[in-house]
Amino acid sequence: MNYSYFYKSNYKNVAELKLLPKYNLFISSYVNSHRVIEPSEHIPADRKVWFFSAEDGPDLFLFGKEKIKISANEDYATFMQALKDFKLIGKRICVDATGFKIPYLMYLMRCMVAFKIKKFDIIYTEPTLYREAENTRFSDIFNEVKLIEGMKGLNTSRNDNDLLIIAAGYDHSRIADVANDRKSCKKKVLLFGFPAVSPGMFQENILRAYKAEEAIATECFKDMDSNIYAPAYDPFVTAQAINEYIQRQQNSSHKNFTSIYLAPLSTKPHAIGMALYFLWELGWEKSINLIYPFCQQYIVDNSDGIARVWRYEIELPT
Repeated sequence: MNYSYFYKSNYKNVAELKLLPKYNLFISSYVNSHRVIEPSEHIPADRKVWFFSAEDGPDLFLFGKEKIKISANEDYATFMQALKDFKLIGKRICVDATGFKIPYLMYLMRCMVAFKIKKFDIIYTEPTLYREAENTRFSDIFNEVKLIEGMKGLNTSRNDNDLLIIAAGYDHSRIADVANDRKSCKKKVLLFGFPAVSPGMFQENILRAYKAEEAIATECFKDMDSNIYAPAYDPFVTAQAINEYIQRQQNSSHKNFTSIYLAPLSTKPHAIGMALYFLWELGWEKSINLIYPFCQQYIVDNSDGIARVWRYEIELPT
């Protein structure tokens, strides 16, 4: 499988989205951010549906719009029922990943496979910058590290050669939470976004991730070449880089990993790349798992500006 063959395009002017062929259904998750609101106003679609959470509350922007309330941090039943009611088969679908919490975005992609959707588009809008640079916070009040719903592999009694790949974002506390939860993993490696979304972000990312060095407790920071690198805006290169790393490690050791854990803690495109790897590798039939540090609070209004809008043409196994 060569994930780099999948198509992507980008738009420097949000108004260019008006030129896209009309979708039957546009799905987004509302947060009060220009990165979420502005692209939605330009996407041509017969029907636009917004998920919103109880903690975000309904906003004036949502008045008169078709919306679905998610009542809890993990309200997968409501989410699944809504997707069923959309009757997705045969429709041109666009999902805006920008406002989605990562576990819901991963679950949505798993549902697309379950509903036998072979193709759909995902858009993602990059920020110009994060307001507090390397001190930007994305979550607070850690609960626990858990498997993401729908992205679970087979249970195995062996863990002597487990692999943990953490897509490292700015939130060093969450990196440490995941690393501490999976102390038993024989090999831990970080995936960094390089090139980054904008100049300076890669350096900011490294500075933050370094604070989790003690929890990682591997060669990740002693030998930076031992890590994985993929553009922060490219899910397809991300999936390919993960695939090549795993194959290379298994070939050199002549030993398969007992379990593989992927933790999407950085950009949405990196998370999409991890999901694509899981889905195309049929992770539910193997010992491949996506894990996430669930928190009580997620901080969404932490960026300024719109850099580019990316459109990813997602293809799924059926």
